[in-house]
Amino acid sequence: MIKATAKISSTFILEVEHYLFEFAPHNWVLHTDPKEITIELTGFFESTSAAKKSFEEIFDNNTSLQSDVLSFDKIHDEDWKNSYKKHFKPWNIDTFHWVPIWEESTYIIPNNHKRLLLDPGMAFGTGNHETTKLCLQSIIDNQKKTDDYSFIDVGCGSGILALTASLIGYKYIDGMDSDSDSIKVSNENAKLNNIKNVIFELESLENISQGKKYDFVIANIQADILKKNSEKLINIMSSEGTLVLSGILVTELSDVEKHYIKIFEEKLLKVNTNSKILNEWGLLEFHSI
Repeated sequence: MIKATAKISSTFILEVEHYLFEFAPHNWVLHTDPKEITIELTGFFESTSAAKKSFEEIFDNNTSLQSDVLSFDKIHDEDWKNSYKKHFKPWNIDTFHWVPIWEESTYIIPNNHKRLLLDPGMAFGTGNHETTKLCLQSIIDNQKKTDDYSFIDVGCGSGILALTASLIGYKYIDGMDSDSDSIKVSNENAKLNNIKNVIFELESLENISQGKKYDFVIANIQADILKKNSEKLINIMSSEGTLVLSGILVTELSDVEKHYIKIFEEKLLKVNTNSKILNEWGLLEFHSI
């Protein structure tokens, strides 16, 4: 097993973060420190050629970075398998806690609080990224009478959003992703928590069924895909539904909002809008009225 490392100027943080998010899931992890002038990008691969190929697919064609910035170290398989664990710590919003499975016995939550156990593996969605935190905050902030409410997570990653919706009380929940590893990890996390009312399916947003309506639609992807598939996402909202979009850089937020408002108006649908921002990332909420 090979550990690939790239030392990169901190001026590239936003650019690197954007493409890591866009190409997730992948083997790369970005380590940032605002006090440092360089940031570190690391990944674990079977060979140096596999590392270079992955780096070139994500960065060479999209940024000014080149694979010659990479250095390589040979490591033991066990070190690689457990490396991601040190970057995922328990955290909470109010009475909701997200806990890595390896800290199940040591992280104690107060009485009447709710806990979701997670092992994200290589799938996107530990809750550490700003976009996931924004989505979880939105789900919690917009809790409704959920006995018969439906929920769909488009681009489910580790399943964290859909499984949190189950903890909150949503009864009918779907999750979908175009990556088979994400579906595998999502189903494993459902089993960890004995959650049985979430259906995860391998499917792309482009092919999402237009025949089913949901009271809460959430898509944490990225701006260009959200714009390209705006009508599909709007079409699966129920008449009194909520649509939540994230994976959007703050610099793209206004453009995405205007695009969706235009589509809503063309369909003669009235909505209230709201936005949330965390660091350089944003989220949009559209509530049917």
